[in-house]
Amino acid sequence: MFDFIDKYKYGIIAAFSAYMVIFVYLQMSSYTQYFPIEPWHEGPRLEGVEELELTPDQIEVSADMSQDIKNMSRDRNDDREQSATDYSENQSAEEIEQSIKDLEKQMFEEAGGEQDRQRIKEEIERQKQLAEQQKNKPEKEVARTGGDKSYSGSVMVEWVLDGRDPHKRDNWYVRNPGYTCGYGANGVVTVEIKVSQGGEVASATYMPAQSSGANACMIEQAVKYAKMSRFQYNANAPKIQSGLITYRFQSQ
Repeated sequence: MFDFIDKYKYGIIAAFSAYMVIFVYLQMSSYTQYFPIEPWHEGPRLEGVEELELTPDQIEVSADMSQDIKNMSRDRNDDREQSATDYSENQSAEEIEQSIKDLEKQMFEEAGGEQDRQRIKEEIERQKQLAEQQKNKPEKEVARTGGDKSYSGSVMVEWVLDGRDPHKRDNWYVRNPGYTCGYGANGVVTVEIKVSQGGEVASATYMPAQSSGANACMIEQAVKYAKMSRFQYNANAPKIQSGLITYRFQSQ
């Protein structure tokens, strides 16, 4: 038998190889039928339940999200008439001139020392320069930066500091971090500030009870920008005066 295998070994190998090729070919050609597979992404469905269509009045949107929030700063105690269309962020040159007169009156009534009187004189000079700048601006620019009406809608920065205006009566000095926290940063952060007579913010403290939707970045930036803000010098103000700044953050 072994002699037979040895004699015909090449024929046996060739025959075995031919059988293997035929077997593989037949196996491959046997799976030609199409088997439909149900789409996996349709998910389960409830039979016999009518589909409901949502209408706009059924969708609840938060107040802050539904309003147009302006990239502006506003004093909550601003007593100017409010408007949604005809408004300005800062006061007009005429209002600044009136504030200069008030400061001059304050200087003469001031009972403090020569140093206090000198600081008031310096502030009056700064206010006069600002009033001249407002008068010399083109008409369109004056309308944008100074007027007799304030914005009536939501703004990104709103503050309360009784009897105090921002430095140089320019709302830019109440700094705005509203776009600094990037994607998903939508919320309101309120910070308590302590302000010196000179207008510097001595401290800023996060107020969680008066905030909503705040994350770590928003809180950090609100405190940082509150400390960067600056207000007018006022010799009659308390040495340390308390106030609030509310920031509305918007994602980009």
